[in-house]
Amino acid sequence: MKNIRLCSWMVGRVAFSAPTQILLGLGLSAALGAAPALAHHSFRAYDMSKTVTVSATIKEFRWGAPHSSLIVMYQDAKGKTSSMSLGSGSPMVFIKQGFQPRDFHTGDKVKIAYHPNVSGLPGGFMSKLTTADGRSYSDSEAAAAPAGPPKS
Repeated sequence: MKNIRLCSWMVGRVAFSAPTQILLGLGLSAALGAAPALAHHSFRAYDMSKTVTVSATIKEFRWGAPHSSLIVMYQDAKGKTSSMSLGSGSPMVFIKQGFQPRDFHTGDKVKIAYHPNVSGLPGGFMSKLTTADGRSYSDSEAAAAPAGPPKS
């Protein structure tokens, strides 16, 4: 009777059987899946030692996983109306604080505190948002991040 290989990978001169392929695939998937999870909570792009507060108008609110984000219009240091993009917490963090997607509309006036981009470009990561009616959202991930500028 002949040996029948239903499925095998050849790497160089080494053949991997189907069960070995499955184990290798699972191990590789786990390793690759862990990399984004570790990088996911990095705040290296933001100067967590600084908090800037601005009054702004919502231009766009993106409610989505893993993080929501928004684009706001604000007055820059020169008095010019500018836009910036801000990262924020996950939808679950908003929900736990009583917010839903329907609570954010283009044109809404808000007060925002955020950690600026290290690059100096407008924007950053939102730490707090206060709506015109006084409701407040605070980002628990940003609050738990180590303070200070990122180390090189």
